[in-house]
Amino acid sequence: MIEINKSSCQAENSNSRGNPLLSVENLHAGYDQSIILKDVSIQVSENEVVALLGRNGVGKTTLLNTILGHVSLAQGSISYVGNSMAGFPPDARARMGMGYVPQGRDIFPTLSVWENLQVSLSLSGSAGEERLDQVFSLFPVLKEMLKRKGGVLSGGQQQQLAIGRALLTNPNLLILDEPTEGIQPSIIDQIEDAIHSIKAEKKMSIILVEQYIDFARGASDYFYILERGSVVKEGPTTQLSDSLIEKYLTV
Repeated sequence: MIEINKSSCQAENSNSRGNPLLSVENLHAGYDQSIILKDVSIQVSENEVVALLGRNGVGKTTLLNTILGHVSLAQGSISYVGNSMAGFPPDARARMGMGYVPQGRDIFPTLSVWENLQVSLSLSGSAGEERLDQVFSLFPVLKEMLKRKGGVLSGGQQQQLAIGRALLTNPNLLILDEPTEGIQPSIIDQIEDAIHSIKAEKKMSIILVEQYIDFARGASDYFYILERGSVVKEGPTTQLSDSLIEKYLTV
């Protein structure tokens, strides 16, 4: 297990993980005068699934929003595909390949499944069209319900639609915030299978914020645990022990 504040150990482990796609270094960020994140450093390597774990209110979604550009950093840096993100607004980061599925899915409930997908296709063009068959392969129910309104789908079907829509933007970094929340076990399994399938393509990395530990263990390669706005533990997911879960993640 990697102990925080032991830079030599962190550097050795970081080097073994491959080329970084996203690097967050010594980040401090929050809202107005309130600093939520304190000296947070994380890395997402190419073709890697990274789980951000922690109890409610520890800063996980704030970290995502800072990476996406919705929250300004007070200190530190974010580098993505080798470029500093300083001054890049959210839409520019999306065009650079950051795809996002927020907590609550955020689909268009009055539009059909096909119209929801077309929103992404209109932005991504031919790259998105090439991914359409993959989306239907990962989530066959979407192809069966193209004419159905998004608002009448089950929670699990809406989550599949939200992920499918994000995939059509052809991201190289897909950010999923609580994808299993309120979803039946069979669809959780399908989402985990989809993550493994995406990873097998070797074209995309994933950040996964998740409370369901078994899912996080099964889907991710590396983990960070946040507590009170700081990273307190990190390591390969094989080292996410029951004792760590009891200490930092159980309610």
